[in-house]
Amino acid sequence: MHKHSLPARSAFFLLLALTFLPVQGGSLSGDVNLRIETFDEMERIFKALRFKVVNLRSEDPDEVMAYSEDLIQYAYRLPGLFEEISPREVFGQSRARPEIWEQKERYDDLMNEFIDNLEEINDLLDQGQMSAAGRQIDRTAKSCRRCHNTFRYR
Repeated sequence: MHKHSLPARSAFFLLLALTFLPVQGGSLSGDVNLRIETFDEMERIFKALRFKVVNLRSEDPDEVMAYSEDLIQYAYRLPGLFEEISPREVFGQSRARPEIWEQKERYDDLMNEFIDNLEEINDLLDQGQMSAAGRQIDRTAKSCRRCHNTFRYR
């Protein structure tokens, strides 16, 4: 009897832990999914903005301001989506490399720089400085690639 009570007790505690795990993991899994959706939407918008400003050399700031403003609103959402460690081993959909969590201060600095760049682009567009905005868009795109190479799975 004593031999069987330990596995039953272990099974009980395992079942108890699994009961609460989906509540915690579900919320974090939602954050991971929201993070992916946010970045995907930002990439789509950023490419459209870059195409209009850099490739087509738009001279109409009103034509592109909505793109820029949307990018900033999405960007403000990002820091809160990286507060909890979400390793790919647990969240298979995650694109976050372990380096994000191992070098969190560096990652946060790069994220803040990215947000600052988007705000600068918005300011330049708002002032009608289309060429300067185009240069800042290109610099921002390069910084995106550098960050992705270090902190993101493809």
